[in-house]
Amino acid sequence: MNPMELNILRFMRRRIPHIYSSKAVLACLRRGIGKEIGTTPNLLGFVLPEQEISNYPRQEEQIERALYTALTLYAFHQQGIERCMSDGLTDEDTAVSNRNSFGYAAGKLFRASESEAGVRRRFNQVLTANSLTELSVHARGIIGLMKKHNITIDYPQFALDLYRFQQLDCHRKIVLNWGKDYYMEDAKKGKEESK
Repeated sequence: MNPMELNILRFMRRRIPHIYSSKAVLACLRRGIGKEIGTTPNLLGFVLPEQEISNYPRQEEQIERALYTALTLYAFHQQGIERCMSDGLTDEDTAVSNRNSFGYAAGKLFRASESEAGVRRRFNQVLTANSLTELSVHARGIIGLMKKHNITIDYPQFALDLYRFQQLDCHRKIVLNWGKDYYMEDAKKGKEESK
């Protein structure tokens, strides 16, 4: 992981605890879901990164869009819930073996849901999204269901994945990783049953 990617994680780890208990900030952020960054100017103070991320001018727009998308979806996920719906707020939480990625959380939802076909359809829409705005719209449906089932997401990792999703050389890898994470428990069960 390069220094810029570490800064994305650090930003999210600092920002989420700062906004998580403020109903007014969360409500303001929710209004930005599915919209392009900059169309709702009053959100910019909550989503624009500090100086360390601004040190990467070539990637700055992609970073800002990823942070904006992750934070607006987090605000939707957090709505009406007392405990923080984000994992990954410390270095220990983000160990790869412990990661609660978007794909893994969607897989938990799939196994907990009464409408498996609906979850799979929504997840596939996220995976086939051609833009971050389209992904945001489809992810909102899944996150709404996760909220009902009290399923959390590692939002710092989600922001990093959204940054990478925008890069042509990483886009397919993110989609593949989310797919692997989605089916991870089924694969573990299959291995255990074959023993």
